Amino acid sequence: MSAPAATWVFDLGNSRLKGAWVESESPSAGAISDAISLDWEAAEFAAALRAKVASWPAPRRVLVASVAAESRADRVRALMDVWPRAQVQWLRSPREGCGIRNRYRFPERLGIDRFLAMAAARAASGEASVVVVGCGTALTLDAVDAHGAQQEGLIAPSPALMLRSLRVSTAIEDTHPDAFSIDQTDDTAKALQCGCARAGAALVEWYDALHRRESGAMQLWLHGGGAGALRDSLETATAASARILEDAVLRGLVLWAATQS
Repeated sequence: MSAPAATWVFDLGNSRLKGAWVESESPSAGAISDAISLDWEAAEFAAALRAKVASWPAPRRVLVASVAAESRADRVRALMDVWPRAQVQWLRSPREGCGIRNRYRFPERLGIDRFLAMAAARAASGEASVVVVGCGTALTLDAVDAHGAQQEGLIAPSPALMLRSLRVSTAIEDTHPDAFSIDQTDDTAKALQCGCARAGAALVEWYDALHRRESGAMQLWLHGGGAGALRDSLETATAASARILEDAVLRGLVLWAATQS
């Protein structure tokens, strides 16, 4: 094993694990290396994860942001046993940090993924006011003013989760077997997919417009596995202003590493 020289960062989401590493001496949010992504349902998950990180430099520090089930987080804890010299931190949202002021009554109850995504988006915007929308299992909507103060956020089902809920909770599939296919020529399938996509987009458009009225010009950032599809569903000015921030949580973790070093 090489001497510890790196900071490893992991984003444990509901659907997958994402990770990367950065040099410990000079962490920079734009300099993540060897980013990986692994579905929790992947075959031989532990072995696959070990194989993915095998080429990384040995860690001095490991920062973990987790909203995953504890049983899934335990898989990452087991990996860390191989690196007993590394300082491992499981992060919770602070009252203030990385340029963000957390206004939750109990700051640790703000999802760490949301906190870090806000930090990354604000840094990417040059510390301007931002609206930050995460589209994964859930649709999360947050805003940060020009002073770094978090505004009231929202959490709703993502378009993909809306579709899954309709599939589980209705008899549509029994009476129309092709209803949940991706065939856009099927009228019912098209109605379901477009309806869920537009519902998510309408919420984003309303939230973005609300905060523009209150705070003036804001940059709109989208992140998460469904960000591209969400942007495609947005209309007119909102679509034109939306930008995708890749690996938002990982970039927020690197900002944390830099400010806490």
